[in-house]
Amino acid sequence: MKRALLTYLSSSVKRKMILMVVVMLILVIAIIEIVTYAVSINFHLNDAKANDTQKVQFISENMDDAISYMGKLMDSITEDSEIQSMLLQTNQLTYEKLSALEQLVVSKILYSTDKLETVYLFNTQQFLVKLNYNTSGSVNNKDDVQSELKKQRYDTVGRITWRVNKGVIYIERAIRELDSLKMLGYITISLKDDYLKQRLQSEPYRYSYVFDEQDRIVVSSSEVPDIHVDDLLRRAKLQSAEGPSVLNMEPYGKMLFTTFISAQEGWRVVSLVPLKEISKGTELIGRWITAIGVIGVLLGILLTWFTTSRIIAPLHALKQVMDQVETDRFDQQVRINRRDEFGRLGRSFNQMMGKINYLISEVYQKELAQRESEYRALKAQINPHFLYNTLDTIRWLSMYGENDKIENVTISLAQLLKANLADHREMVPVRSELEYINAYLAIQKTRFESRITVSIHMDDDIAELWIPRFILQPIVENSFVHGLENKVGPGNLSIIGIMDGRRVRFRVIDDGVGIEEQKRARLLEFTGEVDFGSAKGTGNGMRNVHKRIQMLFGEGYGLTINGMPGSGTIVDIIVPVMENVTASPNTADKGGKHIV
Repeated sequence: MKRALLTYLSSSVKRKMILMVVVMLILVIAIIEIVTYAVSINFHLNDAKANDTQKVQFISENMDDAISYMGKLMDSITEDSEIQSMLLQTNQLTYEKLSALEQLVVSKILYSTDKLETVYLFNTQQFLVKLNYNTSGSVNNKDDVQSELKKQRYDTVGRITWRVNKGVIYIERAIRELDSLKMLGYITISLKDDYLKQRLQSEPYRYSYVFDEQDRIVVSSSEVPDIHVDDLLRRAKLQSAEGPSVLNMEPYGKMLFTTFISAQEGWRVVSLVPLKEISKGTELIGRWITAIGVIGVLLGILLTWFTTSRIIAPLHALKQVMDQVETDRFDQQVRINRRDEFGRLGRSFNQMMGKINYLISEVYQKELAQRESEYRALKAQINPHFLYNTLDTIRWLSMYGENDKIENVTISLAQLLKANLADHREMVPVRSELEYINAYLAIQKTRFESRITVSIHMDDDIAELWIPRFILQPIVENSFVHGLENKVGPGNLSIIGIMDGRRVRFRVIDDGVGIEEQKRARLLEFTGEVDFGSAKGTGNGMRNVHKRIQMLFGEGYGLTINGMPGSGTIVDIIVPVMENVTASPNTADKGGKHIV
């Protein structure tokens, strides 16, 4: 994620604009598509619920029609006067009469044999008639059937009852005399398996169930494994007052659940339809929406690319001119032939470049002359300080008659003056600067004797590097004059040179009286005035060194001062690594990088 962000931030403006617009287009189109698809799904689902309710009601009405038809068939048999008369003749039914009774029953069911499987007719004492229309060829054993039917409790009032036993649907009714309501017998009809099931047939993916008033399954179009009847009934009873709903029925997923209770028999029809079957109609809508979205994004990308190209073109032209300006070609002009903000920007840039070119040609030489004058003044300012302090030392030695020491100091001073007058180079090797420092320290050791301990440590690869002349001696002198000279007791001075990447860090450390914070803050401030006759203690030497280094190399270099009263002072001198001085030091990058 972080790498992707960095890649985005470092990419061109054109790419950023295209990416931003494309992302916004994708988000907007995605939101529109999601909302549209969700509304479409919801509308389609509500429509499916309404249609499913009608279909379940239609199934229930079909069941009522089937029940009504079988009820009329039962009435035609049980209310027939001839059949009732024969049932009254309990002990007088001969073979001929039984045959006649059977023919009467056959005549009643002649047009319904495609719906029936078996017909059983009893009087109050015995089994009389059995008609078998089982096309499969299997015939129930008479004794088994009679034994099973005797266990059945018929409705004593004479109402039709429905019963399911071992997957077989039975319609049963007690037969009573029409006038006296005397019990005459019983009739049981078993239906063919597909008589009710064919009324459930609709879509192949629909699962339909019919329960009677005792919550027994009368018929089902198919069975869904792992779905318990009790669970279906519980859901159906809860669902009756709320209409269709979507249920999550694992492992089959979401299903549209609809239930309806018939007005005639009170039978409950339960329907389950997989939601994925209902939503098939929305897949085409989803594909169309996706296709439109993709086309919209592609058109948006093309339009964005064209628009951003128009916007970025003048900026690109301006950048090319600015690249030329970075190579000091200040006479460049940008050509943007437009009347909008970019055109005004181009004209303003051209006017600005004209002014800059004028300032460079008119003012640059004056600035160079002024900087050269300041540098010479700063360089000249170092020598009077040193001479003043050295002569002060000789005067002090002469007062005590230290002729040998005066001779040594004079020789060291002569070496310093000879090196200063003979060598006019602006840059010198570090070893030459160290020779100069050693001559200076020889003079100071004569003055302070064993009171001051001096140590010098330089990294091995520093000695042949080049640095500006006279950047160490004023700092060392400052440590003596402002730090160690005023200290009571012995003192220590350390001069260290270390490599710090592409920089050289010289560190001058003394354990003298230290420096106040306010004075430390003012010490490196340069007012632009050069004082050749400043008294001891003004800090001009350090200030001049700092300003000189910054004039040569930029603000990334110079001096830093740290210290507190009573804790000594640490001065760091930072210059770039220069392995040779074939090029002018002014080629240094003023931002702090030096080219070697």
